[in-house]
Amino acid sequence: MYFIDPEMVLESEIPLYAHIRSDGVKELLVEHIERCKYYFQKIYQDKNLEEVLERFCRQMDFENLPVAQKMVSSMFVQVVVFHDYGKLNPVFQRKKMKNTFFRESYDGLSNSRHSLLSAIIYLDYFWNEIENDRDKDKGMTETSLTKKDRKTLKRIALELSQVIARHHSDIESMDSYLCCLRSGEVETLLTNLHAAPLRGYKGLRWLNTDKLLRFTGNYRILKQKTTREQDMYSYFFYRLAYSVLVACDYYATTDFMNQVHKEYYGSMNELKKFTDAYNGSELIHSIRTYEKEKHPVFSGKIQDLTEMNDLRCEMFLEAEYKLKNFSDEVIYFLEAPTGGGKSNIAVNLSFHMMQGRKKLFYIYPFNTLVEQNRQTLMKLFPDEQLKNNIVVVNSLTPIRGMENKDENSEDYYEKALLDRQFLNYPFVLTTHVSFFKLLFGDKKEDLFGFLQLSSSVAVLDEIQSYRNSIWAEIIVLLEACAKLMGMKVIIMSATLPNLETLGSNECSVKYLLENSRNYFSHPVFKDRVEISYELLQQTVTLELIKQHVKSQFESPQGTEKKLLIEFIKKETAYEFYQMMHQADLQNVEIYCITGDDSSAEREKILKPIREKENINILLIATQVIEAGVDIDMDIGYKDISKLDSEEQFMGRINRSCKRSGKVYFFDLDPANRIYRDDYRIDSDLTLKSEEMQEILLEKTFNRYYRKVLEALQEDRNQSTNREGLQYFFKENVKLLDYPGVAKHMQLIEDEQWSMNIVLCRQLVLENGMHLDGWEIWNKYKKLLQNTELPYAEKQIKLSEVRSWLNYFIYRIKYNVNLAYQDQIGELYCLEDGEKYFNNGKLDRKRLETTGILFLD
Repeated sequence: MYFIDPEMVLESEIPLYAHIRSDGVKELLVEHIERCKYYFQKIYQDKNLEEVLERFCRQMDFENLPVAQKMVSSMFVQVVVFHDYGKLNPVFQRKKMKNTFFRESYDGLSNSRHSLLSAIIYLDYFWNEIENDRDKDKGMTETSLTKKDRKTLKRIALELSQVIARHHSDIESMDSYLCCLRSGEVETLLTNLHAAPLRGYKGLRWLNTDKLLRFTGNYRILKQKTTREQDMYSYFFYRLAYSVLVACDYYATTDFMNQVHKEYYGSMNELKKFTDAYNGSELIHSIRTYEKEKHPVFSGKIQDLTEMNDLRCEMFLEAEYKLKNFSDEVIYFLEAPTGGGKSNIAVNLSFHMMQGRKKLFYIYPFNTLVEQNRQTLMKLFPDEQLKNNIVVVNSLTPIRGMENKDENSEDYYEKALLDRQFLNYPFVLTTHVSFFKLLFGDKKEDLFGFLQLSSSVAVLDEIQSYRNSIWAEIIVLLEACAKLMGMKVIIMSATLPNLETLGSNECSVKYLLENSRNYFSHPVFKDRVEISYELLQQTVTLELIKQHVKSQFESPQGTEKKLLIEFIKKETAYEFYQMMHQADLQNVEIYCITGDDSSAEREKILKPIREKENINILLIATQVIEAGVDIDMDIGYKDISKLDSEEQFMGRINRSCKRSGKVYFFDLDPANRIYRDDYRIDSDLTLKSEEMQEILLEKTFNRYYRKVLEALQEDRNQSTNREGLQYFFKENVKLLDYPGVAKHMQLIEDEQWSMNIVLCRQLVLENGMHLDGWEIWNKYKKLLQNTELPYAEKQIKLSEVRSWLNYFIYRIKYNVNLAYQDQIGELYCLEDGEKYFNNGKLDRKRLETTGILFLD
């Protein structure tokens, strides 16, 4: 790999420093660049970045592709070489590096910042290289660039220079960067660089104020000529460049400052052990036996099967066959009925896809499902070495290291923090929100791990839980990212909208179960749960529902039931929970689970529900119970909302198909308070409509989603206003407006009128561990105030304490009159939190009398 020699740009006789250690040792700038180059080469090889560059260049429609690709490759590689050349800034050298060679000031460099100067030096070098390719006398040759290619390359150099300019901060929009380049300070700097030498720098080669103003002024005109596909590739390409640069910079800096050398970059090295363990499991052995003895069952004969496990085997093998025969596709849809074994199918498919790939992501809608699936994988792969490869990444889980797992080692904390920041884990379990920050976030921490997407496999579960107003953007951008980065993506759910329709001709997906209707309509799945709409014909109250539920438990002994009821609002769920405690139910265990419960509290609630038999159980819940929660109930009641939510809820009833199941739907609280701006809560698309009632009975969800997608296309895809799809791609994506894209693609919109509080109390976890909220709060506060701990060690220990503190954190509506005992930033602490709980659940009435109201 060719790196430009620093002596091409810097004067070697002038000592330039990059960092100073606490022991006073200084690192030369050229030494820092050497370290960055070392890590760049490691990452470049480990993440197959040459292939990414080739895919990017092919998409840019160069007229002389081989020559242009060579230039793009050089510009990408040299970002890591040039990124800190701005540290020759005399103010930086004098103030930050205590370099006595630099005493004088320099017009245009009024502070110690260096990134913008680095970007200008980079831009000047490559614009000069591109312009020098002109060969007017000889005319076009095989080794020269066309005029069109030069313009495109100069634009790419400008966009890459922004990566350098922002590598110590959040990534901004190109408009913001162009304004900075056209500022008076930059004009002064360029003028001075031509008039007076800058110590340590060999000077500008080509750039001046007029040329810079002319090209940046034409930037929008140049971008109007690019296609949407090129815009999307560019959007992700510069995220990759940022991620790679920051990774190299962090690794190199840690290498010098802490003498911690990084050798592991998060790729899967244990794939064969994973596949051997999986294929050797009892479950897969039974599927392969079925394959030899009974498979395939022809489409028309599927209805003749009577055993659920036979149907599961058919879906497993059909999906596997489709994958093997359509291995060149990028995005695959897996739509299978609830109870059909989607998770196991996805594990099998993902291991097939991982052949020759680097990383595996499993993405779930909630942290509870992340933890539930982690436990499932731990059982599936009991080998400790394999368990250590599976890492949960979220705010609830303490940071852990991959390369060095010995906490007593001198470099443990530094390496563990780097592993977490840059996702150096081979098998990552995380949430939709975290994954979308990786794809679309504009904060620097969001972009750190983006390089890990290269040659990865991502399994996205329950995609219908995303905001449907951005479904079109999701599928189009996800496919572009996957194509550029060499990813494979599986999107799976029991109710899967045909997002390909929203992407028009810009995306294509492969359905792994092309005739999934054969399975959805099979009696084993279709008739697993009886549906009753009788309560929808009435004006219901909580009292009416209470009496209806009580009647279910009045059957004689020996007919015990597990009953689940879901409300839309937490407030209603808590009120009903207290009502049922006072309802004089005999021999009925009553539980309540909402979004307020921590993962440990939820597991404490769900464990006896899973394990106890021949006992009456009533579980009161909110929508957190819908997607993927592993419980098997006999009877269900649900307040209607979205049709796909109704199907998800029904997946908790008679899950095993070993007995009968029944669900009653009712209409109590308005769904639009919870599902704001969601097309699916229109009354014509809910169970208020007889057509939707029929669709749920017959499992013909394609009819339902056809109506939803038609509404989306009419309102957003074809709209030309600021909320429309066209505006988003032309203004945000095309112009590399990273903050604009981040805001548009948020899965959960910000709550401006909310606050986080800590309700301290005494908790006992399922494993017997005792947690004292006030003690944990003070430990957290003490850690934050500790200025002596090394940074990495402090961050690791804070993540550990935060994981405990999360058991006590709740989000409430903003209240200026809140009587709290302590505060850290925007986190407010109440020492005596126990008084706000009744029967282990929040007492909303008491909270309201003290001026606090929890969010729904």
